[in-house]
Amino acid sequence: MQASKPDRARPRSAGRLAALALAALGATAGATEDSAKARDESHTESDGTRTLQQSIELPGTSLAQAWAAFTTSEGFGTWAAPIAAVDFRLGGIIEASYDPSRPIGSPGNIRNEIVAFVPLRMLAFRNRETPPDPPFDGPTFQSLHTVVWLEPAGAATRVTIVQPGYRTGEPWDTVYRHFERGNGWSLEQLRRRFVQGPAEWTRPRPVPAARE
Repeated sequence: MQASKPDRARPRSAGRLAALALAALGATAGATEDSAKARDESHTESDGTRTLQQSIELPGTSLAQAWAAFTTSEGFGTWAAPIAAVDFRLGGIIEASYDPSRPIGSPGNIRNEIVAFVPLRMLAFRNRETPPDPPFDGPTFQSLHTVVWLEPAGAATRVTIVQPGYRTGEPWDTVYRHFERGNGWSLEQLRRRFVQGPAEWTRPRPVPAARE
């Protein structure tokens, strides 16, 4: 049986398709990597104070799922800290510790008071107790408040953490740098919880230190 002549058009076409596929794969990987990072939307207000603002999208996550991650002990404990308890009400306390050996109620746990909320939309809180010897000025941080916004973003939920009211100079700059890093890390851990699953606290995820 005579062999057929090779089809020279086919390899060129296949090569072209392969190149396009690789380019698309690279673009998708880049987009996925970018979307896994918190987006910095910080800005300076007209009165000169600074607003620390960062956001991230949680793919395939409903508003109700994202809300539960902040407002229930079970949900908060899947991403924020190995020790977590949320007394969800106006004036209630969100208590947490990164040290698994410190149960709820231990001195030195982080305690934030809920000062306002709109169900499935907004949660605001203010710190009442910091860990011992924090790497920032506690009273300065406690003069601020934190707002968490939730909004639908197609098939995802966008979560934004906002801390307004930062002034200039020390100790404000130290607090700002710490939470610029810490809030971004928290948002990335929240996304990781919904993309990869709940945190395995037997293998702790270290909180990065603030940039100097």
